[in-house]
Amino acid sequence: MGKISRQIIYIEIDEEVTAISDRIKRFRRKEILLVVPRKAILFQSVVNLKILKNKLKEKGKRLIIVTSDRNGKHMAEKAGIKVLKRVEVEKTEAQGEDTPQMKIQPIQARRNLTPKEERPQRFTEKKISIRELLSEFRMQNKKKKKGSKDSMDDFNFNKPKRKFIALIIIVSIGLFGLITYIALPSATIYIRPKFDNLDFSVNVTLADKRKNQTLIRQNKPHIISSEVVSTSTKQTKIYKTASKEFNGTNAQGKILITNTFNEEWELREGTRFQTKDGLVFRIKKGVIVPPKSRDEAGEFKPGNLVAIVEADPFDIYGQPVGAEGNLSPTRFTIPGLSKYNQRLIWGESHEPFVGGVTSYREIVEEDDIESAKKQIQDNLILLAKEDLRTYIDEVNKINKTNLTLLDDSRYLKTELEDLRFSDDLEGSYKEKFELFARISAEGVAFDFDQLFAILKKELGTRTHPNMQLRDDSIAPENISYEVIDEDDILGQIKITATVIGIEEFVIEPSTEAGARFGAKVKEKVVGLSLEEAESLIGNLPEVDAVEIKSWPIWISKIPRIPESIDIKLMD
Repeated sequence: MGKISRQIIYIEIDEEVTAISDRIKRFRRKEILLVVPRKAILFQSVVNLKILKNKLKEKGKRLIIVTSDRNGKHMAEKAGIKVLKRVEVEKTEAQGEDTPQMKIQPIQARRNLTPKEERPQRFTEKKISIRELLSEFRMQNKKKKKGSKDSMDDFNFNKPKRKFIALIIIVSIGLFGLITYIALPSATIYIRPKFDNLDFSVNVTLADKRKNQTLIRQNKPHIISSEVVSTSTKQTKIYKTASKEFNGTNAQGKILITNTFNEEWELREGTRFQTKDGLVFRIKKGVIVPPKSRDEAGEFKPGNLVAIVEADPFDIYGQPVGAEGNLSPTRFTIPGLSKYNQRLIWGESHEPFVGGVTSYREIVEEDDIESAKKQIQDNLILLAKEDLRTYIDEVNKINKTNLTLLDDSRYLKTELEDLRFSDDLEGSYKEKFELFARISAEGVAFDFDQLFAILKKELGTRTHPNMQLRDDSIAPENISYEVIDEDDILGQIKITATVIGIEEFVIEPSTEAGARFGAKVKEKVVGLSLEEAESLIGNLPEVDAVEIKSWPIWISKIPRIPESIDIKLMD
């Protein structure tokens, strides 16, 4: 009789790798046929199968998977494990009770080996059905009723007593409570994964689609098609005349010039003396202010000189002075000197200034026209950029694209096409005047979706193996770029684009990494108090914050059954 070299083991759907490995250790056979049901935990990841295969290999055993689960078959083949659809048993000419096939008794899913000394026993007696048992019981009951009356003692013996029934009820309630205490309690662990900022830069070439058709068709990485967009913008704008012609009279007065320097100080004709409010007065002729000297008592006294000053028609802010120059006694500084020298020499008035009369009218001068020209051109450049964006938006709606304007002033080219104002404008007395201008603008537009896809893909390859990108963190506003090179002949612009995102640890149970993390957490916290469990989980490197809720609410410990523990992402 040939000796069988295989050992067939049936496992349950929720049996874990460690339990299966412990069971296999008890068998000496070199070839293990593991019969695995569909959707078993063992098929949740290739890692589980590789671990089991390596453990058997260390013991000199060979593992064969027997299953009808398509996913399990695929994962087993990835792990390098032979897969069968059914148990293949070697046929012999006579299969008696001592054959290997008869030794395989799957009495339970966890125990399917029958010791050599045990043999399947077969009962020759006919099985009795429940209907036959009830019929026999009724016949015996009828015979008792036809016979002599039973005594009260016999009656009390057959009928259960109330105390016994009450005891059964109490025991049943106790058992129900025990089962409820063990099975009903559950805990939900809410976790916010730890996260970190992640940024990445990549060089991208914007290729003009008219000049680079062949290059674009090759679909080379980091090549984005671009195109030139143009528009014409015009504007008529009214400007307020800033220049004024003064027709009033200037105030005059006397000031005392004080010199505290040890040398005389020469002031030329027209030297300015200014008030703190910005009014300017000038001396009508040059003067020499004496230096400081000693008096008869030997003390120093400053040198003084009186001079006549006249107000300027306009203050430092361009406003007419006129009557504003009729000042009461005040102090003056000399703005043409340094701050240090202004402390050595200054002027003061001791009598009111008089003679100032305010009278003026606006006059358009060359400075007003030049200022208006610059303003209208600057304004038209801003309007042209907006016109280009509006044009691109219209193109996007028609073609269902997502073009965007290259936001770099070097690639926004404008040209003044027309500028008009009246010929007699300069020198005319007007409070306001009008200018008309038109410019052409040209910019570069590129496909922003292509750039976004490139950066998102590249950023995804930079994440930690146990971490993932937070989708809502990668947004268009988190992308920046700058131009680093240009080839005008080839129609190519090279830019460096940078994207910023957030990576976080994976704890979602539906993922392989999340399932491993969940198993680790459950293994650590079973049976702990809620406070101990929160402290332990909060110290894990993958966790930023944790909160545990139990059911029923009076339960203060984590259930001892891992299946009663649920792990969810914190909002």
